Amino acid sequence: MKNFKIKNILSVLIAMVLTKGAIAQQVVTDSNPEMHYYLLTAIAIILLVVIVALNGAIKNIATGKALWENKNGATVVLAFVFSMAGSQAFAQDAAQDMVIVEPNYGLVFWLFLLVDLILIIIVFVQLSVLSGLVNTIKGQTAEDGEYYEVETGFDRFWKGLTNAAPIESEAEVMTDHEYDGIRELDNVLPPWWVWLFNLSTVFAVVYFGYYEVYKSTDMSMDEYHAEMLIAEQQAAAIGVTPDNVQLMEDESNMANGQKVFESNCASCHLNSGAGSIGPNLTDEYWKNGGSLKDVFITVEDGITGTAMVSWKALISPNDRQDVVSYILVKLQGSNPENPKAAEGELYKPE
Repeated sequence: MKNFKIKNILSVLIAMVLTKGAIAQQVVTDSNPEMHYYLLTAIAIILLVVIVALNGAIKNIATGKALWENKNGATVVLAFVFSMAGSQAFAQDAAQDMVIVEPNYGLVFWLFLLVDLILIIIVFVQLSVLSGLVNTIKGQTAEDGEYYEVETGFDRFWKGLTNAAPIESEAEVMTDHEYDGIRELDNVLPPWWVWLFNLSTVFAVVYFGYYEVYKSTDMSMDEYHAEMLIAEQQAAAIGVTPDNVQLMEDESNMANGQKVFESNCASCHLNSGAGSIGPNLTDEYWKNGGSLKDVFITVEDGITGTAMVSWKALISPNDRQDVVSYILVKLQGSNPENPKAAEGELYKPE
């Protein structure tokens, strides 16, 4: 096994990744979704080549041969070249065939995806077995012929991360006291926890100095008040809303409200407000509330399932305020001729 070199494994895996990348690039250039089928097929072929190569490596270790024979390397290279050429052939054939027929690859796609997942699991299992065999062979032989377990880089990393005492040394860190037959280990705090605690402490000091001592920026509450002020300014810029609507009784507002009413509302309520298709607006009965805010919302949003549509997109907020004020100030209580019968409930202002 002295001829074994881990770079040979890496070269094979790199070759497989490059092959997969070449196929993926070829597929991306084609906008046909059916190319996913060919991509999964190519991946399955690549995984089969990897499985064969790893199986040969495991077999060589079991028989005491070199991990990779020259013929195995030649096989991998040939598989790489064949896969590159195959990917191009797949793309060309698909481009020609899909002009004539449009098969449904739904079931085949999921089938090949399942096959690819199974092959990937097999590859990982083989890599795990191969890694275990290699670590065993690289171990130091004791006088009794047994092998010592080789400490891998991950093992050293995990040991440094946790700093926990190994099982064979637990007696050294066992505490003297006992609770209900249970004894505790006096392990040190894990280094990752200690470093996280130290970083949290440093962050707290920096945070306090940044916000409280030097006041480099606003606190959260200050930012909240600033954002609320901006929101109020933006709302004011938008115009009249149901929350800030006011009763406008100036002659200019009444004239504008009458103009808007006769242009948009008279077709259903008549110029006098006596009601036609729509209800009578001159009495004190309202179907959806008679307050200033209620009437404004009715004009703005309309009433679902009735002829009263939303006028939000057709009448500006200020004009909606004027027309509602005109209805409540000029039309309500005007006693027009032939008014429509009252509808809704009686509304009396507070």
